[in-house]
Amino acid sequence: FGSSPAQFSLFPSPMASLMQQASDMASSAAASAAAAVGDGVAAAQDRLNISLEGNKMLSEGGPPMEAKVLTKAACHSAMEMDAIALGQLEAACKQLTEAAQFLEAQSTDPALMSANTDAETAEFVALAPKFRERATRFEVALTAIKQSVSPKSPEMSLAESDAAKILVVKGKLADTGTQVKQVADQAMADVSSRMQSDEQA
Repeated sequence: FGSSPAQFSLFPSPMASLMQQASDMASSAAASAAAAVGDGVAAAQDRLNISLEGNKMLSEGGPPMEAKVLTKAACHSAMEMDAIALGQLEAACKQLTEAAQFLEAQSTDPALMSANTDAETAEFVALAPKFRERATRFEVALTAIKQSVSPKSPEMSLAESDAAKILVVKGKLADTGTQVKQVADQAMADVSSRMQSDEQA
């Protein structure tokens, strides 16, 4: 009862099966890649069209349209700054409270005080209530701010958003990120200046 070649041909070899799986996977990957490229091209084209619309909006609308875009962008920027400022206030309040707790522990716990000089202990004792008071003032400010209702920014279309970006490039509008960095840089400069003045006093 020998087996004929025809009987063997009914069952694919393991190698042939693996080759077919690899081929199928390659075809699937190629199809997915082609679809992703197609989606990317379509998205880029959409962004280009919107950008062109934003530029056209400013060109055809003139000063009145520019003023409207600036108005909407200013509102959005203001609310972004509002959220950032609130977050920074909360972080500052937390850090002031923690600093006060450290000062209180370092000036009252005998085990910790053993590392202090007499002058340092006196300084910690004097500073603890000042940090605590500052933290309390921040808490009061936060409570008052959170009790008020944040206004809603006017709606902006994608074309208007792109028009606003064009105005940023032209220097007619400052983006939020730049404003935040400027404020932070100035604040750090002020702190550094005060520290140098204290050291010289």
